[in-house]
Amino acid sequence: MDFDELLELLEIDSPDEFGYFEHFAALVECDEEIPYDLFFKILSEVDSDTLLDLTDNYFEDVQQAMPDDAIEVYTLLGTIRQALVGLAKNSTTREERIAYVDELFKFRSWYIFDSIVHIKRISDHVKRDVTVSEALAFYRLEKLNEDQYRYDFSDCLDYDIDEYSISIDAKLDEEYEEIIEEDEDLYEEGLIDKEFPVIDGEFGEDEEEEY
Repeated sequence: MDFDELLELLEIDSPDEFGYFEHFAALVECDEEIPYDLFFKILSEVDSDTLLDLTDNYFEDVQQAMPDDAIEVYTLLGTIRQALVGLAKNSTTREERIAYVDELFKFRSWYIFDSIVHIKRISDHVKRDVTVSEALAFYRLEKLNEDQYRYDFSDCLDYDIDEYSISIDAKLDEEYEEIIEEDEDLYEEGLIDKEFPVIDGEFGEDEEEEY
C-alpha cells in the first residue's frame, strides 16, 4: 500500500482532512498491511485534542460491542484505552506523537491480525478461530438475527502495555487532582467566597478591569 492508496481508503485528499471517527476507525480496522511510516504520516499532524477525542470515542465504541461475559478482554481494552488516551493528551512534540503512534500501531496489529478468539456456532457447534476484530463483527451480526456464537477470549489476553504510556496518564490525573485540591484550599482559607465567587468579566459599578 502506498500513501495515495491509504488516502483513498480513508476517503480524504490530504492528511489535514483526517479528523472524524470514520477516518480513525477505517485506519485502525483496515485488513491490509499499512506500513508504519504511512501510519505515522497520517497521524503525525492531527491536533492533540482531536486525537484524544477520536481515540476515546473509538475505544468506547469497541468496548460497548463486547459480549457481556467477556469481562477480561473488556478490562484489557479499557487499559489499552487508558494508555492511548494518556499518550494522546501529551502528544504535542514529535517524540510524544511517536510514542502514541507506536502504541496504536501495536494495538492495530493485535486487534486486526494477531489476536486469537475461539468461537463456536451454537446451532451446529462448528468451531473456528478469529481475531478480536472479527469476533466483535460476529457479535454485532447476532443482533441482526444472524447465527449466535460462544466466544472464548482467553488466548488473546497476553498484551503488553508500555509502562511509559500508563505513567503519562497517571501523571496527568495527578496534576488534575492537584488543581482541584488547590481550588478547595482557596475556599477553605476564605480567599474565595463559596456563595458569591468572583466571575471573570463581572465588575461592580466602581470597579475597573485590570490587566
